[in-house]
Amino acid sequence: MRRLLLWQGMSSAPASAPLAPPRTISARGLAGAPQVERIDPLRRGVAWGAMIAGSALPVIISRLSGEGAPAFVPLAQTLVLVITALLIYRSERLRPLVGFVLTVAILRLGWYSIAPVLADWPPIHNLSAGSSWAAQQFIARCLFGAGALLMLPTIFAAKLNRHDLFLCPGVLDAPAQPEPILWFRKPVPWTRLGPQLLFVFGIALPIFLYLTLRPDFAHLSRLWAVLPWAFATAAVNAFNEEFQFRCVPLAHLRGVLPVRECMLLTSVSFGMAHYFGQPSGPVGIVMAGLAGWIWAKSLLETRGLGWAFGIHMVQDVVIFCFLALSAQV
Repeated sequence: MRRLLLWQGMSSAPASAPLAPPRTISARGLAGAPQVERIDPLRRGVAWGAMIAGSALPVIISRLSGEGAPAFVPLAQTLVLVITALLIYRSERLRPLVGFVLTVAILRLGWYSIAPVLADWPPIHNLSAGSSWAAQQFIARCLFGAGALLMLPTIFAAKLNRHDLFLCPGVLDAPAQPEPILWFRKPVPWTRLGPQLLFVFGIALPIFLYLTLRPDFAHLSRLWAVLPWAFATAAVNAFNEEFQFRCVPLAHLRGVLPVRECMLLTSVSFGMAHYFGQPSGPVGIVMAGLAGWIWAKSLLETRGLGWAFGIHMVQDVVIFCFLALSAQV
């Protein structure tokens, strides 16, 4: 079971600028968004509090203390978030956050409670037990799709459409805006930035995986047998994570927090979720968090899933191959 879960690789005046609707997005991307006039500190506190309450932080602290993580922790986190959603629904000021809080609760419940229960369900357990390691990885990734299904009621209740959820390729050559931590100082098209990111990630991620997994390259021939499973598993995992960690949360945060803060919030959540996954540990949190921030940036600037899904899937293929060559297989 642990092996299946190894790769994990949420007032009267407007509080903030809404994310630009898909048909009216400025050619300048994020730079074209209206400036925030006033940020509601209570909304900000609830949003960040919900994200932290539903994150992997309690489990990380518990395991680092040597006590392990009780099985009921995800259920307790979910209960706290559901109660929070019911309470803030009574406040007109905080009601716009209900969908986001419930999304974080469902994310935690789906990935850390429902998926493990489904994995132990006799029909699925027997299917997995009789399958190869590569097929087991694919089955495990499919189980995490349960969270996506559970998020549907929040999507319908908020009347979000596929454009709100970035469920389209988007404008693939949209301009990427300069950021202090990136290497360009004027807008460049995503058709140029996307391949550059693939090159950067293509160097950093394999180095990290080599140092942490210690793959046996004497078994390179086994990759040919698992390569179809690698692409299938990577596609399922990339979509699951993009949809549940970014698409739905960002859609629910529309008009609640500034755009860049939404990017930061979802990337912190995504990074912490990888502490026990791949990439793992404190460095893994930073790497996954930075990747999540870049993918959120691509979603918002292109108004679509194309670049985020594509780059994410390529990275997951690399992770799958390193795991297949490691001693953990």
